[in-house]
Amino acid sequence: MDEDDGVELIRLIDPDSSVRLRVLGRNRPGDTPYNDYLDAELVIVSAFADGRLGLCLSPEAMDDWATALDELCDGRDIRWTARGDTEIRIEIDRHFSVPRPIVTVDDSGESGVSVSVTLDPGNGWDNELREQLDRVRRTWPNEVVATPRSRSYWQ
Repeated sequence: MDEDDGVELIRLIDPDSSVRLRVLGRNRPGDTPYNDYLDAELVIVSAFADGRLGLCLSPEAMDDWATALDELCDGRDIRWTARGDTEIRIEIDRHFSVPRPIVTVDDSGESGVSVSVTLDPGNGWDNELREQLDRVRRTWPNEVVATPRSRSYWQ
């Protein structure tokens, strides 16, 4: 995948369904703290749902995703607030020989929609999510190292 097409932060697929969150690029150029916000698109496809949701991911949301992935790789269910009221939950269904993710995207506060999809992506899907995060961070590293000046600076 070319950087111009985006880089997948979440890619969970099986023959019938998929949940993908593709980072499209920087929200705006420049050297302000907003330069490190990333435009993204969440796409869910299943037998009963086919939806698309635009997101803008803050550097803090990306850090929270990294923390959530650590918990997921330790075998715990996670909740990640991607933006405002939009939450992505991944629960691990252990009723099968290979644990399966149940992904819930809850945007009920904004759009009134919540969708859950159980996937069978095979072994190693949790570690693949970590690799996808690393790929996004290599493609769009944080560029802003200076913090905004405090109000007292101008007084």
